[in-house]
Amino acid sequence: MQLSAIGVPVEELDTPALLLDLDRFEQNIAKMSEHLKSRGVAWRPHAKAFKTPAIAHQLRKAGAIGVTVAKVSEAEVMAAAGIDDILIAHLVVGPLKTKRLAALQRYADVKATVDHVDHIAPLGEAARICGVTIGILVDVDLGLHRCGVASAADALRLARLVSETPGLRFDGLMGYEGHTLMIPDRLQKQAAIQEAIGILLSTKEVVEHEGLACRIISAGGSGSYQFTADLPGITEIQAGGGIFACQYYTQVCGVEGHWPALSLLATVVSRPAPDRAILDIGQKSVSSYRTPPILRDYDNCPILGLSAEHAVVEIAPGEDFPIGKKVAVIPGYSDFTFVLHDRVLGHRWGQVEVVWPLLARGMLQ
Repeated sequence: MQLSAIGVPVEELDTPALLLDLDRFEQNIAKMSEHLKSRGVAWRPHAKAFKTPAIAHQLRKAGAIGVTVAKVSEAEVMAAAGIDDILIAHLVVGPLKTKRLAALQRYADVKATVDHVDHIAPLGEAARICGVTIGILVDVDLGLHRCGVASAADALRLARLVSETPGLRFDGLMGYEGHTLMIPDRLQKQAAIQEAIGILLSTKEVVEHEGLACRIISAGGSGSYQFTADLPGITEIQAGGGIFACQYYTQVCGVEGHWPALSLLATVVSRPAPDRAILDIGQKSVSSYRTPPILRDYDNCPILGLSAEHAVVEIAPGEDFPIGKKVAVIPGYSDFTFVLHDRVLGHRWGQVEVVWPLLARGMLQ
């Protein structure tokens, strides 16, 4: 009985199976790490992209200082696995979450963000009760209009309050230029990123002018990191998903020099017409967010649509897609694909080399 997939040839795996080409994965890691190192910017990759401490440790080995996460539960998974520098790039609200955040400080430096005065007192109280100090970044709206304070004056007000609150430590500022990622024209995108990051850096000047040091200025996603890292004043970049180079990052966001490393192995289960095949994957196993998935080895056979458990493929004349054939599918968006699976199978030279459980999958609280 086969107890592990390690050593199994990729073509013998059951489907659907989430696969990671380790050679391309490592090339993408090196690309991102070297790009940031050459500009003197630290790398804090967002773990929402990969959901497993195993990958976080691979990125630490390549120079990442820690990870970014979205939820306290993700931070708990990462800290339990030995990742000791974590930023929760979200808002920690409610007594259960603030207590958990405070408890985590005994095992890792887990920083949080605020964008409203009402966030601060509960965080300080939780820290004091636990006898710890929580690092805090003030979130600044750079034009995405999601979270973040609307002005430098508001940021200064919160920074002062954080610095005056026992149990809290003001560490700096965070912002996300997410509204710029899909601008198709390179020069227009660069200008939009400069404008957005300019808001963050001018806010830093205002805050530091009042004597509050901004040790951390955190920004950047995979879709913008190749521009954002060039701007003096940014201390760290949160880009994570670029290590997989899905369709969203390479085709929609224009990330350059990355190779698609993530794929989903699927099986042809039906041939209802000569020009149509059905695969055993659907929205429950692969994401079409922003852009559809594609067949890795058949540019002339587009995926026409996804339902819950089916993918409809248009078969070009002359292509052979018999029932039982296995094909590799590059996801539309890797972040939303990872959360649909319990494990990712890393392969090299045609066979599985590692199996990494996605321990932070489902960590929503």
